[in-house]
Amino acid sequence: MTAPKTALLLVTVLLLLAPGRAWGVAGEWAKNPQSSVRLITHWRTAPRSGELILGLQFLLSPGWHVYWKNSGDAGFPPSVTLQPADRLTTPEILWPTPRRFELPGGLVAFGYEKEVVYPVRVELKPEAPPATSDAAAPPAGDVLHLAADLDYLVCQVDCIPYRYTLTVDQPLVNQSDQPDSDPRTVLALQSWLDQVPRAPRELPGVRTGAVLDASRAGETPDLEIRVLGARAQGGKTDLFLESQETFDAGRPRLRATADGVVFHVPMKPKEANKPLPARATLDWTVANLVGKDGKPFNLEARRDVQVWTQGGAPPDPMKEEAPGGGSDRLPRLLLRAFLGGLLLCLTPAVLALLLAELFSLRLPGTGVREGAAAAATGVVGGCWAVAAIALLGRRAGLPASWPDLLQEPAVGALLVVAAMLLALNLWGFLEIPLPAASAGRAGTGRHLLAGLFTVPLAIAWPVPLLEEPVGFAFARGPAAVAALFAVIGFGLAFPYLLILLAPALGRRVPEPGAWLPRLREGLGFLAGGGALWLLYALSRRVSPVGLAGVELALLGMGLLAWLRAREGTWRLARFVLALGLAACAAGALWLADHNRLTPRPLTALETTTHTPISGG
Repeated sequence: MTAPKTALLLVTVLLLLAPGRAWGVAGEWAKNPQSSVRLITHWRTAPRSGELILGLQFLLSPGWHVYWKNSGDAGFPPSVTLQPADRLTTPEILWPTPRRFELPGGLVAFGYEKEVVYPVRVELKPEAPPATSDAAAPPAGDVLHLAADLDYLVCQVDCIPYRYTLTVDQPLVNQSDQPDSDPRTVLALQSWLDQVPRAPRELPGVRTGAVLDASRAGETPDLEIRVLGARAQGGKTDLFLESQETFDAGRPRLRATADGVVFHVPMKPKEANKPLPARATLDWTVANLVGKDGKPFNLEARRDVQVWTQGGAPPDPMKEEAPGGGSDRLPRLLLRAFLGGLLLCLTPAVLALLLAELFSLRLPGTGVREGAAAAATGVVGGCWAVAAIALLGRRAGLPASWPDLLQEPAVGALLVVAAMLLALNLWGFLEIPLPAASAGRAGTGRHLLAGLFTVPLAIAWPVPLLEEPVGFAFARGPAAVAALFAVIGFGLAFPYLLILLAPALGRRVPEPGAWLPRLREGLGFLAGGGALWLLYALSRRVSPVGLAGVELALLGMGLLAWLRAREGTWRLARFVLALGLAACAAGALWLADHNRLTPRPLTALETTTHTPISGG
């Protein structure tokens, strides 16, 4: 090897080994004798807007620790603010499950030793529009300078406070590229995100309950917390209560049962002579449980716990209701579910389909009441199908909450495609062929399909009224979910049910005339407007390239439907065009998922097989 080549190789190796900023996704270490801390992100190039997951990475000297959100008998948890404030929302620290530290004097602290990464969730706001219309677009390779003002306390026996401004330069994608995660920081963040506790609704088969027994005069009230559907992990399972304004928590005692675990915690009132409240809101984390599938997990719960002062045996903790609970809560939630379903009737695509079907009830081939009954059956059946899919997803360990599902790009694209298909149907370009039959069965089948199709159009619009009832039902099992979604279906099918209950209303529906096709065409634009709004919502979750691909797929669907509807088209050609239309619809879903701006829920990142980040 010649001397110049040897020198070049040596320089390259030295540059690779030299310390420095880690490719813009890991900032410089702020060091002191007790700890080192830096700011990291999981993006090599981040999206220009949307959710960012940052990390506060600590390396701690032997014997020193930092704190959880409830620091225990001493100390305080880290606090952070982020800049630039005009581009970032208020940061949310996601607290990994802590461990317990025994301190001199019988004191206890909750926190972390050796190493910890506090994941921090923040939203990156879209960039402000340029000051002038002819301003140049942001150049490729823009960098967002992130600064975190961090206050924290590190303790051994004595405690030392520190304050640093941590920085990292985060490259952003240009308008045509796609975000790219950094494998070195992804695993560091993911390993600690996995230790963030999960809510009971995310854990199929796991239930939790609590009651606070303050009925024994002269004795410290006893908090009983039960977790069913899990077992303790030998010697590791522990309970951590968050700070509470009325009580100070003592040391928990664990007892294993055949169907779960039970904790008893002495809860000393902070003011001895003050009457106890009837209920107390408590938050707790249970560390190191094992599910029925043998997989370990950490659990976080929040309950409005009854304070039992009436004497005798306290009530069963598992029969306690969630916040706002009582025997009168179920009727209120069912009413909210019905009203939520009724509100869904007013969303653009659902309203277009509903009006088109109501005016079509007087078409020859089926009776008004029979058609209304078929449509109502389709709506309720569709709601049950959605409930079954959600239950299967939860059983598989997937998040099944309504808002979470609507954030998935593929789901958003599916809803856009559904609205587009409705618009094409109302414009007369796309009809679902039904076999002709006597006794009006073909007409009844048409209305049944319309009812079924109403449901995917409706779930595109999250209604706040439905969030609490849906969460309540999923916490109580399949029977409650089926009952609740049936009530939502009754609200969504209410116009059809009115015709069934009051047949005179059906006779007031005008008989179809030459105006009906024109009306359906107009309603098609209402459905198309719904599709445009859903496309706008999708634009916040997929890249510009992906959105353009979805729009081209929708355009292809429209073109193929128009060609298929032309007179004189051969049957084989119609079949081929139908296959092409289906391929365009499937392509829209694939393009949305493939060009997503944020990665799949971060648990999916654990499949990455890169070398994890190293400290130092």
